Amino acid sequence: MPGVVNAATGRIALAENAHGLEGMEVADELRRHLGMPVTVENDVNLAALGERAQGIARGEDDFVFLSIGTGLGAGLVLRGELHRGHHGAAGEVDYAHGSGLERGADPCAAALSAYVAELAGAGELSTSLSAPYEVPPVFDAARAGDELAGAAVREEARRIALHIAPIAAVADVGLVVLGGGIGANGDLLLEPVRAELQSRLPYPPRVEASGLGPGAVLSGALAVALADALESVFVNRQRR
Repeated sequence: MPGVVNAATGRIALAENAHGLEGMEVADELRRHLGMPVTVENDVNLAALGERAQGIARGEDDFVFLSIGTGLGAGLVLRGELHRGHHGAAGEVDYAHGSGLERGADPCAAALSAYVAELAGAGELSTSLSAPYEVPPVFDAARAGDELAGAAVREEARRIALHIAPIAAVADVGLVVLGGGIGANGDLLLEPVRAELQSRLPYPPRVEASGLGPGAVLSGALAVALADALESVFVNRQRR
């Protein structure tokens, strides 16, 4: 699920991109309907666990999975375990927008489209793009050498780095994995993000694109289910 998930009840909070979920106790609802145990987890947290189980972060004990798309979120793994934080809200990096990081730091899809529209309105850069400046055509145009799209992608990389830098500075993680609809464009984003972090941090983390793509969340869910099943078998054997 998106948003902050209460580990005990599955109650959802801060799910602003999914209307109707706020306050819903999803786990209890599903248990009632399915008649079986249900575990509910934040989707980006699951993506992080999926990358550790089967993806680019396999074997990494300290890393961040940063998902950039319609929203922005991070799954933080420390010492080999998912770090949820005091309220289960670890990784809600989109709330850093108002913290004085830098003006214009939002890397999400709507903000990127707005930035492209602003550049197009200024009329200083040549482009084949036209409104409504949706994100996939912007990246496609950048690959084709479009001047305006290339400038927008470089700005997007800067904004992504602005959100990685404080996480890396505090947690000193060794790896950041980019995912989500925007983060999947590693061919255009990785090098400028790495360069920006190199200029900002004494110990910049390695930055890579997701190795699992859209399958990262499902892989994480399977990893959680397998761990729960093995624990259940062990507990039942102990009782017997």
